[in-house]
Amino acid sequence: MKLRAFGFASLPLVLFLVACGGKEQPPPQAPYTPPPPPVETPSEPVETPAEPQAPSLPDVSFGPTRASDQPAKAPRVQITAPKMDQVLTGTPEDFAVKLDVKNWETAHGGAHVHLILDDRPYMAIYDTKEPIKLSSLLGPGETLSEGEHRLVAFASRQNHESVKQKDAVSVVRFWVGKKDKSDWKPKTDPMLVYSRPKGTYNGSAADNILVDWYLVNAKLGETHQLRATVHGPGIEETGRQLTVTEWRPLALDYLRSGDYTITLELLDAEGNPVPGAWNETTRTITVNREAADAQPPSPHQGH
Repeated sequence: MKLRAFGFASLPLVLFLVACGGKEQPPPQAPYTPPPPPVETPSEPVETPAEPQAPSLPDVSFGPTRASDQPAKAPRVQITAPKMDQVLTGTPEDFAVKLDVKNWETAHGGAHVHLILDDRPYMAIYDTKEPIKLSSLLGPGETLSEGEHRLVAFASRQNHESVKQKDAVSVVRFWVGKKDKSDWKPKTDPMLVYSRPKGTYNGSAADNILVDWYLVNAKLGETHQLRATVHGPGIEETGRQLTVTEWRPLALDYLRSGDYTITLELLDAEGNPVPGAWNETTRTITVNREAADAQPPSPHQGH
């Protein structure tokens, strides 16, 4: 057997394979570079729906309102008991006040008479033939002190607007315990009688609130004027104020919920306060717009 010898020409290749371990090496690779993050395309902004807003009320207004027409025949209101300067003894709170009303048809929830004791809030009388105990005109637990007291009654329309005619009002002074001297002259001394507003106004009743009063022995625009002032939510500091020279009702419109104070003052022609126990009266009323509208008044007493 003959051995075949390699030629010298093939020696370099053999040596190369031996030096490389007998295998051909792959070419070197470039270092790993991570891919760039994906570019986000901005989406359209999503609008958050706004919270529903309650309709805002107009600014509080305070001014004259249209007066109701005068009745064709003037009402005639008289307090027949107690009589002028009558003295009450025993338990005066049990004394029964009696009225005589003519030319004014009253009915439950309709026309009526406002009865006021000592400048307290009025009681609405729908049945004028039924006697009214003095105790029903007092606050809870109140009693009548000894001395001078006054009763006022006047005709009122269904909306509590007073009938502003001479015979539609009656004023009586009476005494508890014993009669004494008095500085008040019923036939000549000017007297302001606060009537409205009073109590609580629920729901839409606060859209238009009547401001009304009665005048005795005074005439606006000639010898006297009236100043009306209201303070309450949103108008605590500045308030709203009117000087009135015509006897007609006023209106407070668009009151917000909360408590309000209303002051009525009787002034002379120069704007000075007129002396008298009833000639400046301040009342507090409450407005609750979230409550249901008011219910009809009871047969004998209303708002």
